[in-house]
Amino acid sequence: MKVKTELTVSRIIEGYGFEGYETKKTRDGEEFKVYATVWTREKVSVGDSVEVTGDLSAKLDSYTGKDNQPKQKVSLNINDPVIKKSDLPF
Repeated sequence: MKVKTELTVSRIIEGYGFEGYETKKTRDGEEFKVYATVWTREKVSVGDSVEVTGDLSAKLDSYTGKDNQPKQKVSLNINDPVIKKSDLPF
């Protein structure tokens, strides 16, 4: 499935890509962040705002939380991306 999204770079994964987030709102107006990992060799910096178009995949990951309890989350990945840096001044 192809996806097009505007992400803010939150973390660099050296040699592999970066993690970024998009801020969304619930029906109640509360904001939350949706994170995705973008697999690319293109250079970006933490805090950059980028438009990403690519192939979306999702997988279920299991991990141990800070409370030492098993947890699961859905990891979103964008493969074969086309990245366009935002020209916005803010």
